[in-house]
Amino acid sequence: MIIVFSASANDAKVLRDCIDTVSQIIDEGTIRLRKDGIILTAADRAMVAVVDLKIGSGAFESYVCDEDKDISVNMESLLNVLKRAGPLDKINLKLNETENRLEINLAGESLRNFAIPLLELGKEEVPNVTQFQFNASAEVSADVMNSGIDDASIIADSIMLELNSSQMRILAEGDSSKVELKVSGGTKSLQNIVAEQQVKSRYPLDYMKKFMKAAKISEKVGIKMGNDYPLRLDFNGPNVRIGFVLAPRVSEE
Repeated sequence: MIIVFSASANDAKVLRDCIDTVSQIIDEGTIRLRKDGIILTAADRAMVAVVDLKIGSGAFESYVCDEDKDISVNMESLLNVLKRAGPLDKINLKLNETENRLEINLAGESLRNFAIPLLELGKEEVPNVTQFQFNASAEVSADVMNSGIDDASIIADSIMLELNSSQMRILAEGDSSKVELKVSGGTKSLQNIVAEQQVKSRYPLDYMKKFMKAAKISEKVGIKMGNDYPLRLDFNGPNVRIGFVLAPRVSEE
């Protein structure tokens, strides 16, 4: 059997955290195996959100990809295997085209072998996540972002994000309730603001909460947005990046 892809890592945490976050958005997806790393770009079934993931080859102790391959898998099945890895287990991935499956073994005090079948998914157009022209951007602490989202969840199912040259505001309103978080630019919690004027847009909270699982990868979140415009959140760690694009919610006013 000729093996065109294999990879090994002494710690499964990065891969597990990435797939855990992705599985919140999509249940099945096509992973692109490339010489410089693993890429996954896919939209959820409702076409509300897009996930854009890349795990660079440098995240692995050994990485071999002799030929570009696209493989489709069930994300929950993959995650369930990755969750079985202990802190001292080495994880090995191997594409078995003969058996049409992704083989995973966990090597520690014992050797455990798993195999996940590859799926035959319809050819879907990869969403173009570079098409957007954002009017404002900033870098915010993941802890602050989580606080604002958790606070808003108490009274509403959506949040209003506002960003200007000096601050970011997260606002949520219910029938008679209101919650607001403000964070000033130039502080440790909000940096690198680029905004010529104030922009604001409303987004669904359920998706925002799922995106913030990626805070395991990075303590900071890159934000790009506009007025009543899609939102992009980026989490960047060593040899890994995961981004999300979220459609705005139409104003209820």
